Amino acid sequence: MASIKVKSEYKELVKLFNQLTGSRSLWQVFNDCIEIMALSIQNTFCFGINFSKNETRYKDIIKNYSDNEIDVILHIFAEITNMIEKNPFRDLLGDLYMQLNMGSDSLGQFFTPYAVSYAMAENTFDKIKTESEISKKGYISLLEPAVGGGANVIAFCEVLKNHKINYQTQCVIVCQELSKLTALMCYTALSLIGCAAVIKVADSLTEPYTNYFKECSKGAELWTTPMFHIQNCYKKV
Repeated sequence: MASIKVKSEYKELVKLFNQLTGSRSLWQVFNDCIEIMALSIQNTFCFGINFSKNETRYKDIIKNYSDNEIDVILHIFAEITNMIEKNPFRDLLGDLYMQLNMGSDSLGQFFTPYAVSYAMAENTFDKIKTESEISKKGYISLLEPAVGGGANVIAFCEVLKNHKINYQTQCVIVCQELSKLTALMCYTALSLIGCAAVIKVADSLTEPYTNYFKECSKGAELWTTPMFHIQNCYKKV
């Protein structure tokens, strides 16, 4: 495979991804790894029909990889988790996705640089209104109808933290994204930094999010983070 130029911190990840290519494209490997990771996280708290559906999907993907390749996938998961643990406030997967030239021209994908996301979040943050809302309800809600890899949401969480507000327990997040791959990138990142969030995979213009129970009743594709369940956020959004 031709050498891929990425930031030095991503070289180990790219090396691991390349071990899985051969007969597969890098896009397919990246897509499979993100979906497997998201399915593994989701089924920690997802039960019933969705649990079985997720397990079936997981097995359908994993059967295409050998035992040695599955070990490589586990190393990829560990590397991503460690990188986010060391520096949670960044769009790691979105940045890597763009560096690997995986953005879709047909979808008009361009991931906002994290520094820009942070500047927007800080400039629009109103501490007085936020604290007032928290004092009334115990939490604030955040809606991002075109979330991509999650840069804007992650930046807002960093702003909350910098203003001494616990984004893990005092903020409930609703995200929507048309591309399933990027939605799962966002889901994985928000899960790993401990956000209480639900991500809907659908066009926000034609199928806007309503509330959790309505979305479940109509069979919308929802991805709920562990913290969403731990904080019992079902009636909050």
